[in-house]
Amino acid sequence: MSRRAAVAGLLAAGVALFSTGCGEDSGPRASDGQLTKVAVGVQPTAPFSVVPLGVEQGIFKKYGLDVEIKIISTASTMPPAVLADQLQFSNWSFPSFAALADKKLPLKIIGAGDTAGRGEADDYIQLISLADGGVTSVSQLAGKKVAVNSLASLTEVQIKAALKAAGVDPASVELVPIPFPDQFAALAAKRVDAIGAGEPFLTAAKQKAKVNFLSALDAAVMPDLPLSLWMTSERFLQQNPKAVRAFQLALKESLEYAKSNPDKVRAFMPGFAKVDEAVAKAMILPNWTSEVDMVKVQQIVTIMHEYGVVPSAPDLSPYMTQFPLPE
Repeated sequence: MSRRAAVAGLLAAGVALFSTGCGEDSGPRASDGQLTKVAVGVQPTAPFSVVPLGVEQGIFKKYGLDVEIKIISTASTMPPAVLADQLQFSNWSFPSFAALADKKLPLKIIGAGDTAGRGEADDYIQLISLADGGVTSVSQLAGKKVAVNSLASLTEVQIKAALKAAGVDPASVELVPIPFPDQFAALAAKRVDAIGAGEPFLTAAKQKAKVNFLSALDAAVMPDLPLSLWMTSERFLQQNPKAVRAFQLALKESLEYAKSNPDKVRAFMPGFAKVDEAVAKAMILPNWTSEVDMVKVQQIVTIMHEYGVVPSAPDLSPYMTQFPLPE
């Protein structure tokens, strides 16, 4: 099967997977107090905690939004759910958006979230293995299996870049798509030999077992790379510009709140990501920002193409929405 077909299959499967959890009660609507009700898809990982935290702090309500957070572990279900208006907004990442833009899907980037770290101390996506699993370096991964949160994603590129830097042919390694929350179980059961783990599940894995640090995956590709983003559909943007602007303003304030209150973020994580307090206290937090370096964005899109994750290197600037939208 070609990679283009694989991506299309993931998106199609996502519609079926997500629609089972969403009935006819979808789309924005006014609720009590003249708030606009919207559904936001969020993966239970550190960079995306900023919106649920902002909701808990009343920031989104201040801007007129009644937000229903839908926790989603399988990333591939999100774009089709946004396109079907089952979600009005969802998280995603700039690198992975390249696959959506390659298919010319009518989606819009309405805000950024964070940038990558530079090494083991501040990079919240790392390649690790069990200390007794027989793999102590990236160079030993030839012929092995590595868990990736989803195919056609930044993590796939990161792992392939780390393999190439270590002299390993990426084609010799089998990448197994496993959502972040389920990766450690697969590693412990020896179904995979290493995992590309993201916070808070990275720290959780380190606290559950002795592990080998193999690579800081963000830094392996590009330090300070723009990572998380928030998106909506082109149709929703056109029909509900005020709701989108409200989301943008609430997102900006939530990012500033999270950056200024790391203790509040850590206290929020156990309930949000279902991790122990000890994990939340020790995990690496994102470098939250609403600013976007489009030069670096296009560089990573080109890298995604070079590694065969996307068939082309689309220009993402047409998908960017003014932040925030004018009144």
